[in-house]
Amino acid sequence: MESESFRSRVVALIQKSRRALRLYTNSGGQAMARIEGSTPELSAAQVAEWRDVNGLLLRKLSLAADSASTKKLVHDVFALRNEFQSMWRTSESELVTQQRELVAAVERGDFIKASGLSVSLVSLKARVQAGQAAHHELDILIKRSRVVRPAAELTEESATVLSTIELLDEQSVTELAAPGTARSPLVAQKVAVGAGKVIPLKRRG
Repeated sequence: MESESFRSRVVALIQKSRRALRLYTNSGGQAMARIEGSTPELSAAQVAEWRDVNGLLLRKLSLAADSASTKKLVHDVFALRNEFQSMWRTSESELVTQQRELVAAVERGDFIKASGLSVSLVSLKARVQAGQAAHHELDILIKRSRVVRPAAELTEESATVLSTIELLDEQSVTELAAPGTARSPLVAQKVAVGAGKVIPLKRRG
């Protein structure tokens, strides 16, 4: 039931993202251009970022939903949430840097550079907002579904090591169980390491 609930929430978010993308593509720019103090160029830059980030969310979420494995879907959604968090954090850092450059350009009287930085700052601000919104949607999806990120799969190397330890355990127990068998210090060490238990062993005289 939980897996079905999670998948249905993912599908609902995909549909929501698709509606938003349609809005930004068709009429978003015109609506933003009517905001007081906003120029068509700045409005277009802002809407373009919202459209691009939302389109990225839609593509990656749809790709994740194509998987028949709920475990993989959960893993991909967690990874996607982290990706968008990283996106807006990075964009936020760039935003602060360019704000300082803008102030310095204005103080120098370099208004041409200041104008270019203004457009760039509008895009960065929009990217921060869109990244935060995408991260928030994914975070809410995860929390409401009460899912836990699946444990990382064992690597081939780790699986080989564990198989070797288990084999040593079996061999050691077999040798210990055989009556009259001399127990070497190496066997005792294998049992202690493999099974994780300290078994006092004494060599028979």
